[in-house]
Amino acid sequence: MLVKCRKCNKKVERNEAFKVVVGGKNTYYCNEDEYNEILRNKELKDEAYSYIYNIFGYKVTNTCIYKEVNELVDVFGYELLLSYLKENEVYLTSVIQGKDFPKEYGKIRYFAAILKNSLADYVNISGNSNVEHEKCIEYDLPEVKYKRKKKRRNLSDIEAEVGD
Repeated sequence: MLVKCRKCNKKVERNEAFKVVVGGKNTYYCNEDEYNEILRNKELKDEAYSYIYNIFGYKVTNTCIYKEVNELVDVFGYELLLSYLKENEVYLTSVIQGKDFPKEYGKIRYFAAILKNSLADYVNISGNSNVEHEKCIEYDLPEVKYKRKKKRRNLSDIEAEVGD
């Protein structure tokens, strides 16, 4: 009988799949490595949110924080986000808690804007960069031999030239 992998949604034979019992229900994965990868991502996510809550000084209940962070994670990943939060926690805390925001939504958007602008250029301590190195592309363009006429002409001269 075939079962569906929870990570990649592939159909796997039940005898060959890695089985985990969660809340009395069986969940299946292609192999143990995929399951461990999911656990690692969950740990990184939990740790990142705990840093975010420390930066704000309280547990943020507004759900837009999850939307903003998920957009960043899709581009940069939890590892880079977590590394940035660890390295700049003091700075971020002083910026977020140092300003008065009329609403929590504004504070969350300001925090997300700081992350968006900073993560693009951030290189973490281990030297890994989230930005791919520039690639050189060789291309062949034809040589342009256009030279502008220096003499200015008026419209009547051009009409006369075209009319001939």
